[in-house]
Amino acid sequence: MGRIAPLPINFTLIRAPHADGRSTPVAAPPGSRNENPPINPFENSGHLLAQEAGSGGVNLLWLAIGIGAVVVLLYVIVTVFFGWGRWKSSRQNIDMELDVGVRPRLDAFLREFAGKMKWSDDSTERLCSAAEEAFMSLVRQDEGVADAANRQLRVAIRRDGDAAEMEFIAAPQGTNLEDQMGMIRDRDTPVSGRDLSLRLLRHYASSVSHRQYHAIDLLTVRVKGSR
Repeated sequence: MGRIAPLPINFTLIRAPHADGRSTPVAAPPGSRNENPPINPFENSGHLLAQEAGSGGVNLLWLAIGIGAVVVLLYVIVTVFFGWGRWKSSRQNIDMELDVGVRPRLDAFLREFAGKMKWSDDSTERLCSAAEEAFMSLVRQDEGVADAANRQLRVAIRRDGDAAEMEFIAAPQGTNLEDQMGMIRDRDTPVSGRDLSLRLLRHYASSVSHRQYHAIDLLTVRVKGSR
């Protein structure tokens, strides 16, 4: 009799769990299937990382857009309410001697203000003409006064709606002009507009107010403007 060749038998190792959680390799019978094939933890890691990277990029983009919008909004608020708006309502001053020789300096100061306000040429000329009339009325008032040469002048201007309000205060040298301006506003009533130059001034200005206290004059002139 010939020898019978052995049949090939295939075994698959599976892990039998113990009660304590350990596992022991056990040979599975031929033809059986492994119900719990080993899992490769790195099999889908590349795909998951790609998905996370894509979603993270989108989130960062929206975050950057949101931050940019907030920065722009804050800039607009600060500029309008604390920057440009404050400049428009704040007072600008210029100090000089009460002398006819300073008129070009006063004119340049007022034209710069009108330029910042973007006023038209007609409004700018009306502002400068009103200021010159107010200035000359104070100069003529000092004619014949012995200590008139010692007077100083401060011109303050600020925006008030669609108009500019100018204040001319003439006082002896060394006077605290800020204190005197507040005192004159609170204590004294305007004097009559009997001066011819003040009546002419109303041709350019919408309102004129003249207050006096001893050797101090406060002339307030309001001029409307347009762009």
